[in-house]
Amino acid sequence: MNWVISTKTKPTTKRINTSFRDFTVRDIPLVLTIERLVYDSPWSQAKFTDSLNNPKTLSSLLIIDDQVLGYFVATHSPDSVDLLNICIHPEHQHQGLGTQLFDYLTQQLQALSLNTIFIEVRASNKSALLFYQKLGFNLIDSRKKYYSNGEDAKILRLQTR
Repeated sequence: MNWVISTKTKPTTKRINTSFRDFTVRDIPLVLTIERLVYDSPWSQAKFTDSLNNPKTLSSLLIIDDQVLGYFVATHSPDSVDLLNICIHPEHQHQGLGTQLFDYLTQQLQALSLNTIFIEVRASNKSALLFYQKLGFNLIDSRKKYYSNGEDAKILRLQTR
């Protein structure tokens, strides 16, 4: 499938000194604050708790100057990864932090010998679709009325090797 997405903003990819650490249950209140700023349908505390307690979950925080500015949650199977949630604080988007966070995820996947990543994205989320397109994801399918409001999901895949 071919796809083209345009946006009026032009993200920069300036590298900022970042650090990463594991995202644990004790971080959920802070992450929920960011989640609610970014998403119209944010994850609940229970959804984060369930995900973080799953032994197949990979999760990390992106930190700058002791502030959590982003996070991801992914689950893995023997041959692939589902990226469930990746988020950057809205005041820090379009600065290359999402790319750095994603690069950190791919480093973790290499250590597990995993090279296929899947993600489902709301069809209306043009900014996210553009982000994933720039990372090299390909549109492989869609799911009709996937979300609770009846919106379709776009299914994307990336082969990292």
